[in-house]
Amino acid sequence: MKQLFATLLMMLFASTVSASQVGVYCMMAAEGTEVYSDNNIRLKIVLTTDGTALLEISNLTSKIIYVDRGRSFSWVNGMSRPLDISPFYENRLQAIAPHGTTPIYVWEHLPLLLNPDMIYIGKPSEWFSKRCKGKFLDTGRKFTKGSKRRYTRNRTPLLLGADIQYSFKELGEPETRATVSDYVETIRIDSRNYVSKYGRLQQTNMFSKPCFAFRSGKSTGTILGECLSVAAVAGVVLICTAATPDEPDFDW
Repeated sequence: MKQLFATLLMMLFASTVSASQVGVYCMMAAEGTEVYSDNNIRLKIVLTTDGTALLEISNLTSKIIYVDRGRSFSWVNGMSRPLDISPFYENRLQAIAPHGTTPIYVWEHLPLLLNPDMIYIGKPSEWFSKRCKGKFLDTGRKFTKGSKRRYTRNRTPLLLGADIQYSFKELGEPETRATVSDYVETIRIDSRNYVSKYGRLQQTNMFSKPCFAFRSGKSTGTILGECLSVAAVAGVVLICTAATPDEPDFDW
């Protein structure tokens, strides 16, 4: 019995170590389509180190520019939504100061926007779960340090885009449209040390292109907790087994 439980503990230790956390680093293509520029504005998708993307607009003129948020749209993997759903036109207008720069939209929690049909990001909080480790669903392989996947614009786990309408008049005439887009071109699996548990990049100079990241797999605390839980159960069973007296043999 003791040998059996020792074997079970060793198997658990081996399985939990193999499921330890990795860092998943998602790099954008940054091919130039993430920036639109004319004589009036510069529109750009900007990635932050904490896993969000900003739609940032700069007014290049000495006049006020008005963005019609009701007729401007954001895109995630082909699905669109207006920047503002207010039915009142005057409430939909956002004024951009002369020579001013401001974000007009935010895509939050980028890891959660990854296409769930292509990527399973994993849930570190799930105890004793085999599905806590992320996986490339198109290949069926779990996230393992050293793995790397490349994508195209037509086949990517995340495509962001925006289409805005702006003018120099509050009445909205004449109006000009501007479009920007970017997509995840590469996903690299590496050490978790370069990203915090909250998804903030620790060393941005490691990446030549904009990148967001997250951790996938079980934390050290979860692994230790699982080992201690099984060890405690095994110990109780061993104690109970040892405390149970052997039944006497009777000769009939």
